[in-house]
This record gives sequence, structure tokens and C-alpha cells, in this order.
Amino acid sequence: MPKASSAPKNRSKSDIRKSQILKLLLGGGQLVIKDLAKQLDVSLMTIHRDLADLEANGAITRVRGAISAEKSVLFESSYLYREQKHVAEKRRLAQAAIKHISAGMAVVWDDSTTVFQVSEFIRDVTPITVLSNGLPVLDRLATEPGVEVIALGGKYHRGFNGFFGIQCEQAIKSYRVDVALMSSTTVEGNFLYTQDEHVVRIKRAMLEAANTSILLIDSSKFEYSALNKVADLRDFDHVIVSKDTDQRHIDALTQAGVKLELA
Repeated sequence: MPKASSAPKNRSKSDIRKSQILKLLLGGGQLVIKDLAKQLDVSLMTIHRDLADLEANGAITRVRGAISAEKSVLFESSYLYREQKHVAEKRRLAQAAIKHISAGMAVVWDDSTTVFQVSEFIRDVTPITVLSNGLPVLDRLATEPGVEVIALGGKYHRGFNGFFGIQCEQAIKSYRVDVALMSSTTVEGNFLYTQDEHVVRIKRAMLEAANTSILLIDSSKFEYSALNKVADLRDFDHVIVSKDTDQRHIDALTQAGVKLELA
């Protein structure tokens, strides 16, 4: 199984540059490729090789002579990028979610960086069984006392740092669990969306396998669009939304009958 993170002691110049590029992208927006080459003092050919590697791993997308790590309608930002954004909000959501989970339960949770934060509070509800397709979750909980971990398998996706595909979907469908715990790329109206069809299938399978469903939404989820509809928010038993979210979104969800909880 691939490691959640592996940093060799002697990093190549290319690896160092790619790390610098990702750090520059954390501020959001786009970077012009020509300007980036000048800033890093390398040729355009060299910078294009670095960007090709980052693009192949799902870390960036190219847009008309520039690059971005931000998500779009067709492109979800990489796990590495997302895990460093809105961390305080995600931790609050995780603390609220853990209150709906009890010792002895079986919980399936997705590959999202938001739901990953629940692992930091897992000791409050052990013993517990966790089923996940997210590599960081499996790696974090593998040695946690009182947690039985079930890896759902499938094909590894570098950009999401998780496992997807037919094998993963079939594995989920072979279980019945107490709780499904998830997030997603964006919310529009009463619906949850994401960019990738294979991600949709996994999330829907998790919902079908669970007696209770919990959705975690930080404020950034209302800022973007995505292509594929995942589910109606009114189908979730608990929708936990960051209190930093614009009040108009909160009011709209409440009026639509979504079972809303602020954290």
C-alpha cells in the first residue's frame, strides 16, 4: 500500500522546486508559467517538466499559460492542497460530528480532508470500527488503540490520496454500517456536487450502506461549482455546517428543510 507521505532524505532539485511551486499556490489564484520559471531561476523547459509531474499527480491544473491548484467545475484540488486549507473550521466540524458517534459503532468515512479531522477525536468513541477509502485515514488509525480499521481497497488516486473504482464500490456494498461520514467539493442549492464520477459512486455507496448519515461542510464549499450531483442535503440525518458560512446560505438551507447544525 502506498505511504500517506514519503519524503526522501536526499531530495532532488526537481522535488524541491515542485514543493516550492505548491507553497506558492497555497495563496490561491493562478501563477503564470513564464513568471514562475523566472522566479525559480530555471528554463521554461525545466519548469514544464516539473509541472507535467505535478499535473499527472493531480496536484495542479494548467489554464492558458498559467497554473492553479484551486478547484473548478471539472477539477478538484489535490489532497495536499486541501488539507492545508480551512483547518480550524474542519476541526470544529469534526468535534461536532464525533458527538453523533458512539462506542461500538461501525463507521464508513470518505477520503475528504474535512472528515479526516475526525480521526483526531476518535479516542472519545472507542472501541469503534472504521471503514475508509482514504489513505491518510487508514494510515492515521492503523495503530490507534481501540480502532478496528477496514481498508475498502480499489485503485489508488494520487490527487485524492484515496482508493476508488469497482472494487472499492463493491466492498462498500458488502457491509452494513451505523454511520456514513462524509464531505464533498461543493454545495449548490440543496444539493451536494463533486467533479469526478468515480467519487460520486463511492459516496453514494457509502450513503446506501449506512443507517445514519453525517455531512460536514466548511464555508468554502459554497464558493465553487462542480459537475456531478452526489445527493440531496435533505437526505442526510445531520448536516454540520461551519458557523463561518455566509448567513444567506444558512437561511436557504434551513428554509429548504435541511437538518442543519452549526459548528
